[in-house]
Amino acid sequence: MQLYKDACGILAILRKPHAAKIDGEKVVEALDTVRFRGSRYGSGYSVFNVEPGPFLAQVFVIKNGEEKNVLNMIIQKLSEIGNVKDVHTKVETDKVLDVEIELEPYYENVKLDRHILKINDELWKMNRIGRIYAWGRHVRVFKGVGYPKPIADLYNVYKYSGDLWVCHTRQPTNSPGYYPYWSHPFSLSDIAVVHNGDISSFGSNMNFLQYTLDFEGFVGTDSECIAFITYKLVREDSIDPETLARLLIGCEERRELTVKYLGVRLDGPFAIAIGLYYDDDLYLIAAVDKQKLRPIVIGEDEEYYYVASEECQIRKISPNARVWSLEPGGYFIASFKRGVICYGRSSIDVELFYDPTNSRVCKFMRVNVPVGEDVIDASGLSSMRLNNLILEKALKGIKRIRVFNVYGQRYIGINIARHRIRGVTLEIYGVPGNCLGNLNMDTEIIVYGNAEDDVGDTMHGGYIVIHGDARDVLGQAFQGGYIFVRGNAGTRVGILMREYADKRPYLIIGGRVDKYLGEYMAGGVIMVLGIEAFKNNIEVELADKHVGTGMVGGRIYVRGRISPYKIGLRPPKEEFISFVSGLIEEGLAPRELIEDLEYGDVKCLEERLEKYGCALALRLAKTIFESKHIIKISYEYRELSEDEVKELKPILEDYAKRLFIPSQDVDDILSAKYTIVYRCQKR
Repeated sequence: MQLYKDACGILAILRKPHAAKIDGEKVVEALDTVRFRGSRYGSGYSVFNVEPGPFLAQVFVIKNGEEKNVLNMIIQKLSEIGNVKDVHTKVETDKVLDVEIELEPYYENVKLDRHILKINDELWKMNRIGRIYAWGRHVRVFKGVGYPKPIADLYNVYKYSGDLWVCHTRQPTNSPGYYPYWSHPFSLSDIAVVHNGDISSFGSNMNFLQYTLDFEGFVGTDSECIAFITYKLVREDSIDPETLARLLIGCEERRELTVKYLGVRLDGPFAIAIGLYYDDDLYLIAAVDKQKLRPIVIGEDEEYYYVASEECQIRKISPNARVWSLEPGGYFIASFKRGVICYGRSSIDVELFYDPTNSRVCKFMRVNVPVGEDVIDASGLSSMRLNNLILEKALKGIKRIRVFNVYGQRYIGINIARHRIRGVTLEIYGVPGNCLGNLNMDTEIIVYGNAEDDVGDTMHGGYIVIHGDARDVLGQAFQGGYIFVRGNAGTRVGILMREYADKRPYLIIGGRVDKYLGEYMAGGVIMVLGIEAFKNNIEVELADKHVGTGMVGGRIYVRGRISPYKIGLRPPKEEFISFVSGLIEEGLAPRELIEDLEYGDVKCLEERLEKYGCALALRLAKTIFESKHIIKISYEYRELSEDEVKELKPILEDYAKRLFIPSQDVDDILSAKYTIVYRCQKR
């Protein structure tokens, strides 16, 4: 028996107007690629079409010997709001009866929705005997208790096609899964929501819904909560999709809306995908929390837009799609008729950093598999089977092992390190999954493609060379060897890096990074080069906020200037502004001070107070913002010193050689100015 514990898997695909409808068979194959993210406790599919079909109410009835009576009761209640034209059974299992009721409503607005909610409220209070789990003219939902393929087989999802799919495989966290009530997607009124994570704001979100909807019959999951918030804001309050996304992740700038909808803001780790029929159009919305504690990537090709938990899901359908990740606290929106409304990060990020990466890695997808003793075709192999095959070849003494058609398999290379086999080169073509090269000792791992999260965790030696992008938590507790990434990396890169004795790890990134670079770093060297920006002579900051937060050792080199407020953990904006304003009001600092400052830059504040001769204000600032319990981080913006060039040049020459970068570029990159971050004393 194998047990894989993980988080949920989400998938959504929206077609462009000129493209063919999206085939259910493709969707099932892509979702099943991350089967290991879910469990036997639930999977589901929702398919949308922009053209209206018959109005369908989709109903679950518990099989307890009274299911026919319960179904007749639901039909009777629906007949109060419309003419029941047809009733047919979709599927029947040993636990539930799944029925579609075609209705010709007397009205189609909030009044209709509220009537159906009232029916569900009554059913839920009657010992959960049944539920209308989806309704509308533009969406059909297929969900149940099981893995993606068994549920697809149960409903024959393969025969359906549509303009938009929103799908899910479930790992239950805070609700049971023995009935399909709790399976995703959660749907109402031509809305469908899937979610990965755990909403810590669930209590305040539910309070908002209970007071504004006068409804108590919730099944009790945070995903359902998001679906009802979407319904309330879009259907009842006429909020547009982009404002909805901003309110959910807490970045709406209009104060009156923020205050009015304070209860809809989501907190905690989450990644969500929402399908929505709105204003004669179909919308696909994806969003992630501000710390990006759950994975999510976006894709686009000539025909479709994609949202997925892992890149391998997208590549399974479209090997040549361009793929990028949402920035922390970002949201992506595309519509069937309007195209991309928001990319989920700046357009310069996508065009300058992610597009060049995609052009490099797409040629490595679905290459012809050669024949040879050193070759493994990973198509259809589980993570365990693939790793065992790699180990078998390494134990035979094969020093170069090539693995093709990798689609999300995890833990690649760990067996080699565990058996202390030396001198093996592992070449990977495709998208390796989480935990690539963890605990690596001496193996050289080369990825001809992008890599997923948690690469090189607790790595002791050897090489990991990635020709594309790496995602989040790259090089965690990295303590020896080299990690070279030609493209970009995500959040929490190099956290807890360390060095000891003569072992110093080097982590080099050719593109850009997101938040928390070098968090709690204790040793080693990180370099972020932004090669595309450098070659195109474009000035852009290559790192997001909280660079070096909690850093106690090591060095971070980010080419170009980084705003001081992005370095370390800055004081809350309101407190900082109040303190500076208070100094000015008390006559302890001149009014020019407020104009000189960048928000949160304590170092800049202290320099200005010293410049103006404000001794008392300077002492107050040091008392409030500095402490022996707070690790002080230093930073400089300058050219590299002679000693630094001497140390780093051979590392960058090695980096350039392995990633096919012209050797003459190394001197140019070394001659640039860097923001250098370190703890207090310079190394």
